[in-house]
Amino acid sequence: MNKYTVRGQRIILSLPEIKKSTIEVDEKLKRELMEKEMKKWSNLTVLAVGDEVTGIEIGDGVYVNPIFLQNAERIEIDGKEHIIVRASDVGIVWK
Repeated sequence: MNKYTVRGQRIILSLPEIKKSTIEVDEKLKRELMEKEMKKWSNLTVLAVGDEVTGIEIGDGVYVNPIFLQNAERIEIDGKEHIIVRASDVGIVWK
């Protein structure tokens, strides 16, 4: 059970582990590398769903178009970064 409530048509997704670079990069380059990596993500895990979301459950795998991922809001939960997307941004759900 989550310690928080997600409101509306929002979904929180866990991000896959990204290998940390041994080279220190500035924030702009870090963002560019992250965007490039996002294009490879085709099955993200649902961490939480909003109180108005139907058809998508915690633990499901989902596909979200990389364009939506680039613009997604980021949030830190329990020391890990996650992203928030709208339920309508989800194109495919794996149960």
